[in-house]
Amino acid sequence: MRTILSFGFCVFAVVLALSTTTRRESSTATPRRYTVTNDERIITVLATAYCPCELCCGDSADGETSIGDDAFVIDGVAADPRAIPYRTRVYIPGIGMREVDDTGGALRCAWRKRGQYHIDIRFATHEEALQWGRQTVPVTILSN
Repeated sequence: MRTILSFGFCVFAVVLALSTTTRRESSTATPRRYTVTNDERIITVLATAYCPCELCCGDSADGETSIGDDAFVIDGVAADPRAIPYRTRVYIPGIGMREVDDTGGALRCAWRKRGQYHIDIRFATHEEALQWGRQTVPVTILSN
């Protein structure tokens, strides 16, 4: 029963998000190519994925990111703010430009205990997040 309710919440949240915002970047859109400039750097990260549903976010599935942004606007990623500060723009191959606007316990643990960069890419649906899975990718950190 809980799975059915969670799935229903995801569908409701996606429909609500699609009907209330036009700022959304489609996760299936072809991302633009990006050329690194001198004041930017490339890091290798463990990139996982999530959506704003209760299955992915648990008790934190309140529709807001950790800094108060709308979690249903799919333009952000989660990271440890000590490793990659909030509002830092990142370019992810195959995804495009995103902004760090959220965090999570696993992300903070990866950086603080192991020194590993770990980002969590926010997708519109649970299915898209599952399709991305876990990947090690080079990410460009853009200068602010």
